[in-house]
Amino acid sequence: MSIWESFVTALGSIWSHKIRSILTMLGIIIGVGAVIVIVAIGQGAKKQMTEDLFGTDKNIIEIFPEYIPTEEDEMNMYWEIPVLTREDLEAVKEVPGVKAVFGTNYGYGMLSYNEVQGNPQIIGIDEQYIRGRKISVLEGRPFTRNDIEGISRVVMIDKAAREKYFKKDQPVIGEIVEIEGNPYKVVGVFESLIPEQYRNPEGEMFMPRTLISMMYGNAEIENISVLGDNPETVAETGRMAAERLTEVKNVENLVYRTYDMSEYENEINKFLTIITLVIGSIAGISLLVGGIGVMNIMLVSVTERTREIGLRKALGATRGRILLQFLIEAMTLTSLGGLIGIGLASVGTILVTKFSPLAVTVNPLIVIIGISFSAFIGIIFGILPANKASKLHPIDALRYE
Repeated sequence: MSIWESFVTALGSIWSHKIRSILTMLGIIIGVGAVIVIVAIGQGAKKQMTEDLFGTDKNIIEIFPEYIPTEEDEMNMYWEIPVLTREDLEAVKEVPGVKAVFGTNYGYGMLSYNEVQGNPQIIGIDEQYIRGRKISVLEGRPFTRNDIEGISRVVMIDKAAREKYFKKDQPVIGEIVEIEGNPYKVVGVFESLIPEQYRNPEGEMFMPRTLISMMYGNAEIENISVLGDNPETVAETGRMAAERLTEVKNVENLVYRTYDMSEYENEINKFLTIITLVIGSIAGISLLVGGIGVMNIMLVSVTERTREIGLRKALGATRGRILLQFLIEAMTLTSLGGLIGIGLASVGTILVTKFSPLAVTVNPLIVIIGISFSAFIGIIFGILPANKASKLHPIDALRYE
């Protein structure tokens, strides 16, 4: 009997015992389907979280000061941060690979408009910030150089702040809001780059950084961020920019370093991968249970077909042929279960995508692995029944009732 004939025979045997075969395949179906869905959800969650946390800052790196105490002052917990200037920004901008440099500072205070009050996040920026970070202006205009140099009392609010402090169809541009009793004119509405689930519920607001410096007494530049030409080399660009700033400031025991977001991204990816593997392994236990079920039903099949085995051996079938036939039957049974499980998993991922914020897709590689593993399960758990069938003595098998 050829391999093809063994395969046809296996399908015939499965079809003649439909209910029993379906119940036997159930563990394989559930196991393969669960593993594929869990892996797909894990990959979807990893991609979604990476996009939310790092997607808008792939080519932006922050630079921060780090104090290195000496033996004489290691007990001193206080140290003065050097004041950053526009000249410092220009020096950093000359570093190869740096497309733009952003200097920012922060404000605070209660915002009031009519009877609505809140505490939005207030960020001081310059005219390059909106353009460099590709922030979408939904209404009005971004800040101009005149706003920055003239210390204009103007603000931009994000979409969330607009919805909180203003009515839906109410014009916003030109309206006057108060922060700690001081009036400011709204000149624009923008779409925040911060993912919605991480935003300040009170809203986000931009002010000219020169205005924040005057109103709050802050330094005009408290933080520096570097925009690189290429996201692939931005880590190296940021390192060189930090070294350049350290050289320019030339402060004893102080160096500038960078926040490399790729390190955090890798850590999150590792964590999600481990969680996916753990949960997937738990789901894979059902594959083991399904394999045991396959072995059990194949042992029953060997017992039921003892006379058939004896007849085939009497007609010249070798032990290897009998072994191969039952292995093929077991592999066919588990492979069919794997295919059904993959089909159900595909439907499951569609439902997850439709009813959740995750964009979940079935990885073709996982499908191939699922089918291969199903067949492997059939071979492993089919060896014992197939070996038992191949060892039957022809005369004893023909006498079996």
